[in-house]
Amino acid sequence: MSADLSPQAAFEAPDKAKGPPPGVGAGGPQQGAGAGGPPPGVAGNGRPNPTLAMKSGIEGREKEFGEAVGVLLKTFMDTMPYVHEFNDAVVKSHLSHIQFAKRHNLLKEMIEDDQKTMSPMLGRVRKAIEQTGNKELAMIAMFERTSCFYQMVATYHSETGKRVWKSPFGLVLDMGTRIGQFDMTEQEIHDVWLKPRLYGYAEQLGVKIKVTDTLGDDKMISCELVD
Repeated sequence: MSADLSPQAAFEAPDKAKGPPPGVGAGGPQQGAGAGGPPPGVAGNGRPNPTLAMKSGIEGREKEFGEAVGVLLKTFMDTMPYVHEFNDAVVKSHLSHIQFAKRHNLLKEMIEDDQKTMSPMLGRVRKAIEQTGNKELAMIAMFERTSCFYQMVATYHSETGKRVWKSPFGLVLDMGTRIGQFDMTEQEIHDVWLKPRLYGYAEQLGVKIKVTDTLGDDKMISCELVD
C-alpha cells in the first residue's frame, strides 16, 4: 500500500500523455524542485513564492469561463415552473435515461452497457492500482476524476477511503413525477441505477466497496472501501 493515499497526492501523479509535472524537465528536476525540496511555486518556508504570479487556472480560457458563468446565472434565474438548480439539465438527462430503460425492461442492459462504456478508463486505473497498491485511486476514478459525478452533485465530502454525498435527483424527480414524466422513487433509482454502477466499477477496478443501502430522510449516500 502506498504511504500517501490522499486524493491530492494521487492527482499530482504525472500524466505521461501531458509530459512531466511542473518544475521537471525532460532530463529531471530543475534546481530547487528536486526530491525532498519544496514543490514548484512554494518557498522553503512552506509559503507561496512571492516572485511567482498567482494563477487562477482559467488562463487562456477566459471567454469560455465567462460563457459558463453566464449559463449558470441564467439557470439560477430560471424560477418557472420551479426554482432550478445548477445541475438540472444533467439530472433530468439521467432520469430520462433511467425511465426509458425501466419502461422498456432494459435496466439490466443499461447497466451492462454502462460498464462496457467505462471499461477502457477503469482498466487503466486498475493497472495503476496493481502497480502501486494505492486503492484510493479507485475512489478518485469513480468520483473526483469524472465530471459525470461532480457536475451533478452539490453536497459532497471526501476523505481517504470514503465519499459522502447527497442524492441529486430529488427536486427534478418530484417536479417531473407531478406531471407524469417519471414513475420512479429516489430509492428505486438508488437500487437499480446507482448501486449496480458503483459495484460494477469497483469490480472492474479490483477493489471492494460498501454503498449505502437505504436512503434516509436526508438522502445522504456513502461509498467506502472495504477489505
